[in-house]
Amino acid sequence: MNNILEGKPLRYLIGAENGGTGNEGEITECPYALHKVRLGISVAYGNLFDELNTGNFGPYLRTSDTAVQYNEGQIDPAGDGWDKNLKMQCTRIKAAGFQFMEWDNPDAYDIKDVIYAVDYAQKFGLGVLAKNAGQFDLGDAIQYLKHENIWGCIVERDCGRPNLYEYLRKEAGKPTLPIWFVFFGNDQKAANEAAESIEENHYLNMGVTFSPRTEYTTSKDILVPITE
Repeated sequence: MNNILEGKPLRYLIGAENGGTGNEGEITECPYALHKVRLGISVAYGNLFDELNTGNFGPYLRTSDTAVQYNEGQIDPAGDGWDKNLKMQCTRIKAAGFQFMEWDNPDAYDIKDVIYAVDYAQKFGLGVLAKNAGQFDLGDAIQYLKHENIWGCIVERDCGRPNLYEYLRKEAGKPTLPIWFVFFGNDQKAANEAAESIEENHYLNMGVTFSPRTEYTTSKDILVPITE
């Protein structure tokens, strides 16, 4: 497929008050429930958890430490709340004019449920950026990235090194799939190491950014994706 996200840096700003104005030639992922940026490509943040912990998408599971840490409800895919949450977000995101979105916290679920969410977004005409695919077993990770509606992958610290994602995307039949490594806080060393690995191995379409303050409130390039 012709992927308009290839070669572009990602501004991962899900912790910011807003996404700013954006920049031509860049991708900006905006905070939850906020509008597109004016310049460049906008990505909406979507959450497989109950982002605001409303209690409206039950029943809920109690197996995710991440859900506890961020005070978000871990929705049970077997319950009515799962589709309700997906529909609410996809409807809002599509109406706001986004073309792409992320489903966060996929590692809290079975791959079949994650694929279901990717399919669901596709019905709304929304392309999906995978999240931390390396957290799954190899076969499941490859299936995730292989999906026709996956247009890139965002990777946080300790969720897989560049060489793993080079392997996964090749096995998925997408050797140039954009991969963005995002770091924040005390992760400067890890960000530099990821960038060095990408440069040394000349992995195309892999970028590294760092938010030196709190979690994903800013985005500084450590490595702009190599395109040739």
